[in-house]
Amino acid sequence: MLVRHNTALLEKAVELVVKRAAIPTLEAEAAAYDRMARANAFRRMMTGAAVAVAAVGIGYGAALFFGREIRPPVAPDKPVEKHTDRLDPSDMTTQPKSVRTDPPKEAKPVEPSPAPLPKPDKVTEDFNKFLTKEVDFGGAHWTLTSGHYFTEENDPTWDRAWCYTRRLVNGVDVNTDLVNRLTPTATPQAPIAPPATLASVGLNDDSARELASKCAWLDGKAFSPADFQLPSGRAEAAKKLIAQDGWDAMGFDLQGMPLMNLSFDQCQTRCEGDDQCQAITYDKKHSACFLKGDASILVRAPDAAMAAKPAVASKVEYSSLVFYKNTVVVGDSYSNEPSNYASCVTACAVDQKCLGFNFDGPNNMCSMLNQVSSLSVFKGVASGTKAAGNQ
Repeated sequence: MLVRHNTALLEKAVELVVKRAAIPTLEAEAAAYDRMARANAFRRMMTGAAVAVAAVGIGYGAALFFGREIRPPVAPDKPVEKHTDRLDPSDMTTQPKSVRTDPPKEAKPVEPSPAPLPKPDKVTEDFNKFLTKEVDFGGAHWTLTSGHYFTEENDPTWDRAWCYTRRLVNGVDVNTDLVNRLTPTATPQAPIAPPATLASVGLNDDSARELASKCAWLDGKAFSPADFQLPSGRAEAAKKLIAQDGWDAMGFDLQGMPLMNLSFDQCQTRCEGDDQCQAITYDKKHSACFLKGDASILVRAPDAAMAAKPAVASKVEYSSLVFYKNTVVVGDSYSNEPSNYASCVTACAVDQKCLGFNFDGPNNMCSMLNQVSSLSVFKGVASGTKAAGNQ
């Protein structure tokens, strides 16, 4: 006979024993998971701290680089109230609704700005316009420059105008003012440059006015030399002599010369007061004054000084003749004419063929030579040679 037993209760008892046996294993696994969680949390905390330290270091570095003062963060003594985007009604009376209120920051000292410079009542700018013209005059080439002054850029008419020229004289750039137009309708004034300046570039008052008549103007006007008005005091300036020390003006002596026992200044004053006198030569050794009606050739003379009025000073020529006393120049003569000493010197000075001369004083004879070979002592003969002909 087969007997069946009910084993359900036994099976439950066995299952309970198995579960109780697994409890220590589950507890061990739970403890392991807990340790792993703590370790992960600790790593996150250390990483955050390292990031914070790095951020603080970077901030200090930037502050040192840019010169700003950075203060380390300080934990607040009390909790800071949280701010929201909503403002109290009392706040809305003093600032816009969209502006967030932040804690006040420490104000930095502000350096005072410099006081503004006073502004002029009226600021104006000057404008100049120029015209240039090339001309041939008196055997030379000239550049004439006309300047026109405008108070403002858009002025329809210039206020004043002038014309000048520049010349290179012995390595010096000489600016020579020719004519002024004080207004567009005023009579032009010329010449403007001092007589000595005109003389240095080979001009006198008359030739300067003629050259000024060739200047070009923005308004297209043209003037003849007679249209120009002399500047104030110009007539007196034209009588003032221009002096040259160490030179002798040959020939053209007025009657009754020389005037003895005069100083050089007194000699000049006598000439300036005499309309016939245009130049002087002064013998420094003998205090002798020679008034002259003209002058064309200047020769070297260490014991002499000359002076000429501007009209004459602008046209004189400087000779290279060197003079000898009681000496004859040996060479080839091409001219032998009766003359006086001054005329003999002048004739040789202006003749390019002449390289030397002999003046026989007792016989008043002038001999000019185109070849010079030597010098020889000969009493009663005054002679001279040009620098190019000296042997």
